[in-house]
Amino acid sequence: MTARSTCLAAGGAGVFRRLLLPLCGSLCLTGCRAFEPEPLQGAAFLDRAVSATGEGTRVTVAALTAAESRRYLGVDLAAKGIQPVWIRIENESDDAVWFLPAGTDPEYFAPYEVAYRYHRMLGSERNARLDEHFLRSAFPNPVPPRGSRAGFVFTHQSEGAKFVAVEVAAAGKVRHLRVVAPVPGGRWDFQKVDFDRLYPPASVKAVDLAALKAALEALPCCTESADGKRRGDPLNLVIVGEKATTIFPFVERGWNLTEPFDLDAARKSAMAFLFRSEYATSPVSPLYLFGRPQDLALQKARSTISQRNHLRVWLAPLTFRGAPVWVGQISRDIGVRFTTKSWYLTTHKVDPDMDEDRFYLLQDLAASGYLRAFARVGGVGAAPPSAPRFNLTGDPYFTDGERMVLFLGDEHRSTDRVESVDW
Repeated sequence: MTARSTCLAAGGAGVFRRLLLPLCGSLCLTGCRAFEPEPLQGAAFLDRAVSATGEGTRVTVAALTAAESRRYLGVDLAAKGIQPVWIRIENESDDAVWFLPAGTDPEYFAPYEVAYRYHRMLGSERNARLDEHFLRSAFPNPVPPRGSRAGFVFTHQSEGAKFVAVEVAAAGKVRHLRVVAPVPGGRWDFQKVDFDRLYPPASVKAVDLAALKAALEALPCCTESADGKRRGDPLNLVIVGEKATTIFPFVERGWNLTEPFDLDAARKSAMAFLFRSEYATSPVSPLYLFGRPQDLALQKARSTISQRNHLRVWLAPLTFRGAPVWVGQISRDIGVRFTTKSWYLTTHKVDPDMDEDRFYLLQDLAASGYLRAFARVGGVGAAPPSAPRFNLTGDPYFTDGERMVLFLGDEHRSTDRVESVDW
């Protein structure tokens, strides 16, 4: 080797050392960074825990915010889309019971899996503490007879409200309990609605089956514009069930709640449209019934924002056998197009066959296990493909003109046991 090449090699080694040493130092600091989760005693999330009881089992549930995850589990779980849900199960039976976390989230994260995502190079001691802490924090099975257990299940992140299904197995039988756990700081469009004050109590009418049919057939044909002067999409859906009972089957079948319209939502919608990406909680434009926009919207998105199944529902001033009645509209978005009829200059292209998505929902909720019965009543009236009607943004639609009525319950029922109501 020549003197010149020796000098160059030495210089290169020096440059390499100057680059490598700070990197090693950074890795060391990262690996040695304090991992100090706080104990759960007195944790604020325990004060907002909610409970449900059934068949000798009591469950208490709390869903953590991003800040609470960092505080009590020591790492930023929300940054990786993970949300811990704390669950306590009290077993009042004489048999041991097993908590089935796949019922809470079919793709839940295992404790070691979560811990490994936060391992650091040159941090073996810290990594071992992470492993131990997450294993110790996870829900410990089984729950002994006349005993209780508590711990975390690591789920996918949700904001505003966490719809938590808790399944426990005992003596060859699976028990299903469901809880809506609040998550402070989140936002969904339905959270702006005070359902307890929508109607004066005296104005809510309890009806039997015959009166329910008559009331549903007397409803307006369609949604409306804000000023009530133009007709929109047909009201082709009715759901009978408690609020939690109504939403849970959708959540468990992959439907998402929706965000309200604002500048941030408009930005995310535009980005999803430009990059043909999914925006699973994108806003649903307001349509009107009973003089107000929808109380709740749900959607099942495909891989792109341009395609989704979505529905809007309004709480009606009716109850049937003690359960609220929700009137709605369901349709399928098959694309996005330009329009001058909205301030954000785009709108979804709606599948003209309005009955197709109504039928899809019947199948989807039957598969959820919570559909007890279904029926059909008169609605907007028939409109054949040769003489379609049009919605507010000018999309044509055709329909047999009927409304699908879905009766939901709390207990699982196989598809072959779903009843067809004979009015």
